[in-house]
Amino acid sequence: MKNKIFTLVPDTPDPSVQYLFYLHGLIVEVAGIRPKSEEHGYYEYQLILEELAKEGFVVISEAREKGTEVKGYAENIVSQIKKLMANKVPPENIIVVGASKGGIIAAYISSMLREQKIQYVFLAGLFEKCLVDNNLQLYGNVLSIHDSSDTLSITPDLYFQRSAGLGKFNKIVLNLNLGHGLIYQPYREWIDPIVEWCVKK
Repeated sequence: MKNKIFTLVPDTPDPSVQYLFYLHGLIVEVAGIRPKSEEHGYYEYQLILEELAKEGFVVISEAREKGTEVKGYAENIVSQIKKLMANKVPPENIIVVGASKGGIIAAYISSMLREQKIQYVFLAGLFEKCLVDNNLQLYGNVLSIHDSSDTLSITPDLYFQRSAGLGKFNKIVLNLNLGHGLIYQPYREWIDPIVEWCVKK
């Protein structure tokens, strides 16, 4: 499989490889595939996809349309994941990485699928504000990564406490002083933990 970056899952997926869904932050919806924030600089969406593909993952990602509704888009990804599993891709070979708003979408994917062997990585995406939805619980193997200087209220522990369907789970709090800008570039400080978390044992 030469091309490792797709917008949709392949029609004939290879069950032996790992498929990684990357769900970007809100700014890409609002301002295009290389948007610039006054505070954090450019969001290097394409570079992030390329770095993830270099690690051996088949990357599934698309730039969402402006105003994309969280639950509706989560249902879209759920259907793609079910297509992979219907084609004999084992759930442990499926990874969902959600950054910021992408993390909110990923949380709903997890809650909808209730599949305990899928890997989830939340990049500054487990927001306290979403816990008002009492039905929002996480399933699967969950890693949360955010920067200690992020000014948004990111509370992975509260998600872990309410989620009885978790497999392994962990949080990493980085001290890079990047704030929410952590998700804007493919920093090794979050790429490397993803690779370690999702490596085939």
